[in-house]
Amino acid sequence: MSLDFERDGVAVRDAVIGADILGKLADEFEEAGVRIGARPFALSPVIRGLLAPSGILTLLARHWARGPARPVRVLAFDKTPDANWHLPWHQDRVIAVKKRADVPGFGNWTVKSGQHHVEAPAELLATMSNLRLHIDDCDAANGALKVVPGSHERGRLTDAEVRDTARQGRAITCPVAAGGVLAMKALTIHASDASSTPRRRRVLHVDYCAGELPKELDWALEV
Repeated sequence: MSLDFERDGVAVRDAVIGADILGKLADEFEEAGVRIGARPFALSPVIRGLLAPSGILTLLARHWARGPARPVRVLAFDKTPDANWHLPWHQDRVIAVKKRADVPGFGNWTVKSGQHHVEAPAELLATMSNLRLHIDDCDAANGALKVVPGSHERGRLTDAEVRDTARQGRAITCPVAAGGVLAMKALTIHASDASSTPRRRRVLHVDYCAGELPKELDWALEV
């Protein structure tokens, strides 16, 4: 099916970066020892270039946001035979900030890899999206993302509501070729199966936000 970012909460753009950048990113994944995930992924010159105001990922994020958007978190994933996992149906509700502050609407604080993470209110999450740059060809066999199109329109849901929506909805799998980007609104319900093949699935994941944090909080990521 043809995906529309506003209607479906997800979209795919092929051939965003070329083989030279792909090769450099692949080398950096090896040097960083990325397996299940890295929080945060080292901001190498290549990644800084992708996230810069004129970088291709930021330009795409602003295109889909229809206005300003800034990168606020970077993650890296690599599914391999010895580091394989699945993710149940969920929404992306957590953001990374510099320090903890008690602010209405922000709760369930945790610390991951030394960074403070917190679940954000629906108003902020509605302005957020993530871009997933694929270093490898990705399909159902090696853990391509599954989404429920249009589910972002329901707002922030409880875990039980997420499961019910996924059961009742029309889930699709989103294959992405190496060098392509999958963009998804943070509140879009999604999941990922474990890989059933030894093929790798390396992904550079960048959260973008078009909204603003309250004055008591600051984004952990500085580009």
